[in-house]
Amino acid sequence: MTLPTFRLDDKVAIVTGAGQGIGRSIALGLADAGAVVACADIAFTAARDVARELEAMGRPGLPLEVDVAEPAAIAQMVSAVSERCGRIDILVNNAGIRVHKRVLDHTLDDWERTLRVNCTAPLLASQAVATVMRVQGGGAIVNIASQMAEVTHRCRIAYCASKAALVQMTRVMALDWAEYGIRVNAVAPGPTKTPFTSAATASGAMPVLAEQVPLRRMADPDEMIGAVVYLASDAASFVTGTVLTVDGGQSVHWR
Repeated sequence: MTLPTFRLDDKVAIVTGAGQGIGRSIALGLADAGAVVACADIAFTAARDVARELEAMGRPGLPLEVDVAEPAAIAQMVSAVSERCGRIDILVNNAGIRVHKRVLDHTLDDWERTLRVNCTAPLLASQAVATVMRVQGGGAIVNIASQMAEVTHRCRIAYCASKAALVQMTRVMALDWAEYGIRVNAVAPGPTKTPFTSAATASGAMPVLAEQVPLRRMADPDEMIGAVVYLASDAASFVTGTVLTVDGGQSVHWR
């Protein structure tokens, strides 16, 4: 019996929102597993810094300035990586935004921008990458959803709606693209110590108590690496259309 491998040697990956937080950890984790990683972020300086971290590990890193809210930027990202690397094996749709406001205070712009970044961008990136993957015989797409796709919280109507939509999008893409050997899955992080959540927690906009989490703490961004590497690797060769929740048991506690 040969056990499946978690290695990603010579695989080419794109990670959106790779400049900080969970995206940075995922980029470093994929590279550590052997992948060549394109680090896409709206802030080029942040993307470049992560690419330099990859180079310090002895791994190639390709920094890209990409505003995923712009369809043309997504198309250019996929084209640039495909032309430079010759293939795309892994896409991690990590870029996302949140608005912390009560429902009556949500503006139309809040709603539309959240869905544009959290739903439309993953759709367009996945379509573009799937076109490449179909020709080369397959690949893996991992969407970074949230536990908020399954449970709810005050002041996050657009965010919760967008992540629930992303989960359903994951399932439909998995069904549509299975015939091409393209696996599509999602990871649903719980409360994680990122620059965004730290600022939101400090301001009181996102109160998170350790007691709400059965493991009694927030996650470190690096704790999302294992789930993403698994779903991107041959270890998950028969896994598609699933959501892997990484939240310390919080969603179970809330139900």
